[in-house]
Amino acid sequence: MKQWMTEKLGRQLMAVFYSVFVWSVLTSVASYLYIDNSAGQTKEQVLAQLQQTQWFWFLNLLIFLLCLLFIVRPLIGRLTMQLHELNIKSQRLAEGKSISLEHDVLVENEVGQLTESFYRMARSISSQHTELSRKNQLMEQNQEALKSKQTELEQALEVTRSNELHLQDRNELIETLASKESLFDYSSVISTIVRLTKTEFGALLLIKNNEISSVVPKEMTEEQQESLKTESLLLKRVMISKERANSSKKVANDSLIGFPYYIYEAVIPVMDQAKDELIACLYLARFDQSFNTKELNELESFSKQIAISLMRMSLYEQMEYERKETAQLLNSVREAILYIKHDEKTILGNQALFDIFESLQIEEDNDSMTFLEVRPETMFEQVDQKEAFEAYFEEVLSGQIPEGMFSLSIDQGEYFIQVYAEEIMLSEQAKGTILVFRDVTAETEVDRMKSELVSTVSHELRTPLSSIYGFTELMLKRKLDPERNKRYLQTIHDESKRLTDLVSDFLNVQRMESGKQSYDKEVFDLIDTVREQTRFYQASTEQHRLQLDVDENHEFLIHADKNSMKQLLGNLLHNAIKYSPDGGAVVISLTHHHNQIELSVRDFGLGIPSSAMPHLFSKFYRVDNSDSRKIGGTGLGLSICKEIVRAHDGNIDVESILGEGTVFKVLLPSVSDTLIEMD
Repeated sequence: MKQWMTEKLGRQLMAVFYSVFVWSVLTSVASYLYIDNSAGQTKEQVLAQLQQTQWFWFLNLLIFLLCLLFIVRPLIGRLTMQLHELNIKSQRLAEGKSISLEHDVLVENEVGQLTESFYRMARSISSQHTELSRKNQLMEQNQEALKSKQTELEQALEVTRSNELHLQDRNELIETLASKESLFDYSSVISTIVRLTKTEFGALLLIKNNEISSVVPKEMTEEQQESLKTESLLLKRVMISKERANSSKKVANDSLIGFPYYIYEAVIPVMDQAKDELIACLYLARFDQSFNTKELNELESFSKQIAISLMRMSLYEQMEYERKETAQLLNSVREAILYIKHDEKTILGNQALFDIFESLQIEEDNDSMTFLEVRPETMFEQVDQKEAFEAYFEEVLSGQIPEGMFSLSIDQGEYFIQVYAEEIMLSEQAKGTILVFRDVTAETEVDRMKSELVSTVSHELRTPLSSIYGFTELMLKRKLDPERNKRYLQTIHDESKRLTDLVSDFLNVQRMESGKQSYDKEVFDLIDTVREQTRFYQASTEQHRLQLDVDENHEFLIHADKNSMKQLLGNLLHNAIKYSPDGGAVVISLTHHHNQIELSVRDFGLGIPSSAMPHLFSKFYRVDNSDSRKIGGTGLGLSICKEIVRAHDGNIDVESILGEGTVFKVLLPSVSDTLIEMD
């Protein structure tokens, strides 16, 4: 009501104000018209009227000022007071303070509308503030719940990390145990267990036949280890009961620590469950607290892992020992062996196989106690009968066992091999096939030499016997003159001597090989024997010139059998003349060479091929070419020379170029060296 009255009074005052204002304007217009119409009046009248007009204007001005004072000023004050109130409340809103939302209903003017808008805004802000406060409370509640969940998650994360670290440590322990192949590697295992259990020291005690065989310690002195083995009642109790145990003991006297303290110990048996046998004990000790049930259970799980590792190590060592024993056995066999594993698709060979097939050799050193993997393609390249051996090998790979022997040669006949196959059966199942390579090179060579000997002997015997038979038949059936009879008898004599020499060569070789050949050694000058043999063989040939290259001012004293030296030099000169069919020079030289005497015989004849060099001094060996075949011989001369030189502690060597000639060099100890050795 008050507000309505105030608004009504304001409207009336404004109406009065407007009325006065209009009245003043109308009065001013009337006065102006009145003065304008008083042109005929006197001056006094005009002044009087002007004075009246001035008072009238003054009265109007006074009325106007009074209206301003009593009407406009309160109205402006009210407006200013409302605006001031709005300003104060807006500042409180800006500062976040609460304001009263109750207000008088104003007129519908600009200030009223502004005030109404302000209070609507204030109510909206208040409503939003209330909503925000409610939301803030919800957010605070949610935040507290989130903090609580975060704390729980952090705790769970910590537990998870702890479990993860524990699992990592367990996995590390398992991996460490799985990689151990000898007892010396178990120091890292006991170190890991000591770290996992947070103990100060520990040990793994290996037990064999109920006795401690070895100790793998961690942070334990020699004295502590010895005390543990001999004085620990806890350990002895576990070894007897085969059950885990823990205890605490008070240490009263310690030279390092001057006051009593407690040691908490735990001993866990490591069992071979299959045999119910104690194979080790796990010992751990610490100072801070005793072992609880959870820790003991965990230690038991460790002991089971250790048991598995120890049994695996024992099995591995046993298998390794058996493998090496088997490999050593197979490598000691002279026959080359090739083992084909059908399940694993692998091919292995022993050392003898690698000795025969040089292409299989590898650069790096290998354990001689093991089998080596073989690439059959490499073997095929060395076999002379490549296609036939490949077919034989494919038949073996297919699981078929060929009957009988397969003969082959290697490296153009350098080795002769016989191969046979045997199937390996385990539990009535075929597990593999063994190919045995028998080196029959020596037997083949003996057979060849026998054939060669038969051929040579038959030829060498037939020729003189045919001559003897023919000439004796002529002498018996015909009457010959004395000259021809003498010539025939001389031929028979020469051929008989040839037969005697041939038989002597056979007997000499047999005596030399059996060690029954006797030598009558004496000191003599070798140059005399060389001159004698040179003159003898020069008389037997007209196509050859035997030249003696000797320093006549030196002596060539040796301690030897003179007849053997004659035979040695005679064989060399005979070969030089025989294998120089076109004649030419044969040079015999004697020189002193490093306290030895070198005897050399050089010819310029056919020469010797390089392929024959390794077999040149073998018994019954003859160079296999057409020119040598025409010359003939038994193949015993050089083997006899080698035996004579060997019996006199010397050495014989040969150098030759095919088509240019050959030189044989014999080194014999001089008489001074011989006498020193005899002294």
